[in-house]
Amino acid sequence: MFKKVIIGDDGLQGGRDAIALAKALAPDAELVLTGAYPYDSTPSRFALLGYGNALREDTKQALNQARDAGGIPSACTVAMPDTSPARALHHLAEEENADLIVIGSAHHGSVGRILLGDVSRDMLHGAPCPVAVVPKHFTGGTPARIGVAFDGEPEARAALAVAADLARGTGARLLVREVVEANILPVAGYPVMSLADILEEIRTDAQERLDETIAELGVEAEASAVSGLLTERLDEFTTEIDLVVCGSRAWGSVRRVILGSTSDRLIHHSPSPVLVIPRTAEVTEASAPAEAVAEA
Repeated sequence: MFKKVIIGDDGLQGGRDAIALAKALAPDAELVLTGAYPYDSTPSRFALLGYGNALREDTKQALNQARDAGGIPSACTVAMPDTSPARALHHLAEEENADLIVIGSAHHGSVGRILLGDVSRDMLHGAPCPVAVVPKHFTGGTPARIGVAFDGEPEARAALAVAADLARGTGARLLVREVVEANILPVAGYPVMSLADILEEIRTDAQERLDETIAELGVEAEASAVSGLLTERLDEFTTEIDLVVCGSRAWGSVRRVILGSTSDRLIHHSPSPVLVIPRTAEVTEASAPAEAVAEA
């Protein structure tokens, strides 16, 4: 499925984790292992060319060592001069026309959660292709259970399509979960009913739409719409799967990763790797609120 994968290496555990996940998700892809070194290559009379060359060689050597230790001898290594590692990865992904970027998290939480540092957070925002974030000490291996956080929006449908392709290619079980939140129930449009009955009717409608979506894709999946608090249900869901796939939020540059509340929640709290799919081209800039576009 993925043909070219950029792996961000930080020279620490995060880089080793990213290599392990890239091998698991894209065993047949062309891998590019890259690291950034803090140097501004813009020509100027103040540029220290010798210093820049030394940094590049040191970074290149470290990347070659990481490649060999990670068991990806055929991977290409690229050392990039940039004071912003996230910007370097974005540029390289665009130049190489990559279809996936894999990065490690900053460190490990007490219960196995993903915790982002500045680099990984910046890397996610504005990436030109899907980004996978892996928790520290990822054990590797092909995911046996792939989950999708679904809400019916175009971004979620794009995430579901990617997850379905991954499931087909890996033989993994596909689980889809949609959460109907009890705290955002509509007031009008329903006859006199108990809160529980209204919630169940909305959940049933969501389940029917979800089943129709799965049928349209022509993929086998265990799809369920559940009620409750989104955060609690997502936390429960991520403990059941080996990889969670979600879409980015609707507003922002076309085909860019812009984190919304659901994707942000997942990348900070999931104990499993998270794959974030960029917003879809169907959502146009013209349909975005002015303030949302300004934020992007």
